[in-house]
Amino acid sequence: MAAGDRTEARLGGPTQLGTTTTTVCTVAASRVEVLKQIIICIISQLPIGANDIMVFDTALVLTAGETLQGLADAASVVNVTVIGWEKEV
Repeated sequence: MAAGDRTEARLGGPTQLGTTTTTVCTVAASRVEVLKQIIICIISQLPIGANDIMVFDTALVLTAGETLQGLADAASVVNVTVIGWEKEV
């Protein structure tokens, strides 16, 4: 990948969240990531049936060393996958 090239990719996950902070993705050195979709199965206080999926469209920009993290009230009940673009700077 040359500087300035943009590649669409799965940037993190699928990652199962625990009851302590879990890192879903970390941006590598000399990279920028644009998180376009965050796919989650359960959110606190939002009624979602078992095996349902929530997809959040975003334009969240992370730079080198930044992370996306999450945690859940109960272990092994939330899975997260992140889709977006990765660009070398």
